[in-house]
Amino acid sequence: MAGKDREGFSSRSQMTALLRKSVGIRDRVVVALNDTVFAAWIARRLRRLGWGVHLARSAAEARRLTAEFSPQVVVLDTRLWDQSGWLTCEKILRYDPTLKVVLVASQRERDGDAFAKFVGAAALIHQEDGMQALIDEIVETGAPVI
Repeated sequence: MAGKDREGFSSRSQMTALLRKSVGIRDRVVVALNDTVFAAWIARRLRRLGWGVHLARSAAEARRLTAEFSPQVVVLDTRLWDQSGWLTCEKILRYDPTLKVVLVASQRERDGDAFAKFVGAAALIHQEDGMQALIDEIVETGAPVI
């Protein structure tokens, strides 16, 4: 049973998903964006869809909230004030590789999509694509089905 814990789960996120499903806890997301207005819109929309939203003001806070609340999705600005979203993504995924991380870029960057894949992000959304593109990417995940 290499790679599995005592109960037969292969990851912490699978155990969390089963617990959430059994007690009716809603999906969670951590959002760390430099644009506070955009972040507030995203949070409001996700809350209306039934998500638990935790807003972070920095990369360090995003990592702390991720460890504390075990969200299904983490949304990171590529240019957070204390650390790049690229590096923060890599650090978060080192802790839980099954987590979905979505990067948000305020402007298009050359080779951005390739670099997002390199650091393990599930997607790179450009802020100019609008709020709905980001909401669709987040909601597509939901809790993993076991």
